[in-house]
Order: sequence, then structure tokens, then C-alpha cells
Amino acid sequence: MGKQNIADSDSSVKLVLQELKEDPFYKFNLAFALMSVIPFLVFFYLLASKLSSLDIFAGRVGLILSITLFIAFCGFIVGYTIIKNILSKIIFYAAQAKRSDQTKSVFVATVSHELKNPLAIIKASVSNMKNGFAGQINQAQDDILSTCQRIVERINRLINDLLDLHKIEAGMIEIKRKLCNLEEILEKQVDEFEGMLTQKRIKLSKEGLGKDLSLWGDEDKLMQVIGNLLSNAIKYTPVEGHIDLKIYPSAGLVRIELVNTGETIPQDKLDKIFDKFNRLDYSKEGTGLGLAITKDIVEMHKGKIWAESNPDVGNKFVVILPCDLRREKR
Repeated sequence: MGKQNIADSDSSVKLVLQELKEDPFYKFNLAFALMSVIPFLVFFYLLASKLSSLDIFAGRVGLILSITLFIAFCGFIVGYTIIKNILSKIIFYAAQAKRSDQTKSVFVATVSHELKNPLAIIKASVSNMKNGFAGQINQAQDDILSTCQRIVERINRLINDLLDLHKIEAGMIEIKRKLCNLEEILEKQVDEFEGMLTQKRIKLSKEGLGKDLSLWGDEDKLMQVIGNLLSNAIKYTPVEGHIDLKIYPSAGLVRIELVNTGETIPQDKLDKIFDKFNRLDYSKEGTGLGLAITKDIVEMHKGKIWAESNPDVGNKFVVILPCDLRREKR
């Protein structure tokens, strides 16, 4: 193994230990020390019961006791070594997996970043053609160019999601807190998705708005959270379905609930939907990254997010955010 690989492995091991937030080797040594206390206490008791003499080792009984103690001591050392090696290998393999994930993440981010410039050129060129900069176009050509624009936008969303995910995993995203009006953020996002709601004839009801819904957070990131949740709800709500958006303050927290009608989420998949690249229906457009990124952003704000599913109510996504974290560590 080369020096670079050894250095990378050491670095990855440190990252794994940092994520554990404790030293497993220290606890392992402590556990073994505690396990060894009882047999050693028994030995010293037997020794003391013979008036601190060594008669206990005399004769046949002493020989058996000496052999027993020697075997016990060897067994202790061998057991300690075996378990410590296993623990070391587990941490090493975890570090290798961590380094592999980091390598893949960097590769995906690099490729995504390299695609942004040519994609921007394609987007501008298609837009110019639709606007007649290269000559007049007929309706059929306009329809084809519109399709191209939609595909380019879809690829652009994928690239942005991949880059966001890489930045989050690499710790490159900094939460810039300021006093935000959550009602305004919600209204902006609802307006942004008005076209999609109208297209599917989905009825959106809002409850709880108009109260004091101010909180200290990153406005752009919070807009991304609401946008991802609305986009996901609209995607999985059938035509002429219904979406309920509820928001209200509660004891220094803000609770957001988004409920949509449609096929319920299986109970065994309620947690998995927040995993990367996980989608319930692969026939739907999307990367499977939206909810994963949403969960990361919510947790960056020291909040919580989860999903519930009830056949009589529908699918519910709940977000809880603290109103003010200025005095706490980020």
C-alpha cells in the first residue's frame, strides 16, 4: 500500500471516529478492564485467605491452580487481541466505505460542474432559436424546441441536486441565519407552483397563516425545503386531488404539515423515502434527491422532519423548526 493510500485511510478513520463522537477503543479497553476485575478479585481473596502465603500454590492443587491461572491469563490476552482486531477491521472497513463515498461524491460533483457550462450554452441557444434570432420558425419547430427546453431544465435540476448534495456531504454549505417571515416564504413557493397545481387541477388549502411565523434561518434554504415538499406532494397527488398546508407556532418552534391525497406510502418505506436516490414510483420524473436534501437542510437548522401515512387522511410530511438558534452552536 502506497503512502498516499495509507494517508487517505488514516484520514478516513479519523472522520469515522469523529462521526462516532467517542473513542470505541477506549470503551473497549474499559469494558475488558471491568470484565477482568472479578476473576482478579477472586484470586486475591484466595491468596489473602491463606494468610498471604504461597502455600496455595503447593502440591497438586497448587499446580492445578497455577495452570488454571496461566490458561485464564492467556485466554484473556488472546480474547482481548481477537476482539480488538475485529473492532479495528470494522472501523477500517467503515473508513474505506467512507473514503469510497467521498471519492464518488467528488467525481459526481466534478462531472456535474463540468456539465453546467455546456448546458447553459444549449439552454441559451434553444431560447434564441425560439425567439427567432436564427430566423422565423414554424409551430412544429417551436414545439420541438419547447421539448428541448423542458429536457434541459430537467437535466439542470438534476445537476443542481447533485451539486447541493455534494456540498452538504462535504460540509461546504454554511447556514446564513437572518430573521425570516415563514408566511412570505410559503406564499412565494405556492405562487411558484401555481401552474403545476392548475395543470393537475389540484386544490390547495392553507391553514394557520397570518400568525407570528418569524424565525431565524437561511431564507434560501428554507425556500428550498418548502419547494421540495410542495413539488413532491404535487408529483404524487392525482388529478383533482387535494393538498393541505398547515403551519403554526408552538413553544418556540414552528410546525409545518403538508398533507396530500393519493396512494399511501407503505409503512416500511416511510423512513427510506428520505434516503438518497430513493423513489416510490420510478415512472415519475425526479432524481430521488429532493427529500434527502430537504432532510439535510432541516437538520442543519436543528429541526426534524418525518413522514406519516394514513389511508383515511393521506400522506403527511411534518417539519419542526426552532424559531431562534442564535445563541446555540450550529
